Amino acid sequence: MNNTPLVSLVIITMNHEKFIEQACMSAISQTYPNYEIILLDNASKDQTFKNAEKILSQFGQHYKMIRNTESFGVAKNINIAVSETSGEYISLLSGDDWYTEDSLAEKVSYIQKNPVDFVLSDGYKYYQDEDKTTDAYAPKEKRHIIDSLHNFFHENVSENRTANVGTFVKRELLVKYPFDESINTEDWDMNLRLTSKGYKIGFIDKKLFYYRILSTSLSRNWKLMKDSYEKVTHKYIDYIKSDQELYKKYRLKLIHFNYEILLSETDSESEKERLRTEWKKEKYRVKYKNPVLFFKLLMLKK
Repeated sequence: MNNTPLVSLVIITMNHEKFIEQACMSAISQTYPNYEIILLDNASKDQTFKNAEKILSQFGQHYKMIRNTESFGVAKNINIAVSETSGEYISLLSGDDWYTEDSLAEKVSYIQKNPVDFVLSDGYKYYQDEDKTTDAYAPKEKRHIIDSLHNFFHENVSENRTANVGTFVKRELLVKYPFDESINTEDWDMNLRLTSKGYKIGFIDKKLFYYRILSTSLSRNWKLMKDSYEKVTHKYIDYIKSDQELYKKYRLKLIHFNYEILLSETDSESEKERLRTEWKKEKYRVKYKNPVLFFKLLMLKK
């Protein structure tokens, strides 16, 4: 086995002029010796492409920059970039996130030592507006992910539990199973698609990425998130409905989205309070079959 297979580090970016230099610096500073960089700029209207070129020109190995003339979704951009790669493995990075310098080295080492097809890792969340860094996972949350890797599809089919930054995957899989271009949460969809087909996922218990969270991040756009959630879960809805607990989680997630959308559409504090009360009632109706227990718990929560 080649101990230093070629890795393609793919950067997808759009209007990241304030952040792209940090992403690119983390890319060219990797300790792993054998990798290329493929950057795709999704028709940015700012200085993203120019700023990226300034940094990547310092890279001593092969790199390629692609610039769209029209804007596409993230999934299509990844598919385009993958078609330009040559590596045995692909590592995916958004232009507003960044890697630790040992990110690629750790992933290559892990995937060569373990019978897995793609890999996630621990990392950090960076909240841009607050200038605050936190762990990507709470300890209990991370422990659960690691302990349930063998049952990853079941654990994640009704709710995405992982921070999918820096996904490291065999290139052949992304060629055979390209990203679904109709879905915004393309990373979660890919995790489910591959594990549902029997491919194995691994998790590195080391902090190898920084995930930047902006006020404009997809995770704060509730309508888009609900749309993506329904598109992904629709593929596996029969499986979800066949399991009582999964179906309950699915219904609770939809309730969550519906109320978050309503809350985001009003500035009235009294209306928000009314919505939160209704939200509680709906959640308890789904969670608890015993009406006496339901009302007792509802009173305790007030």
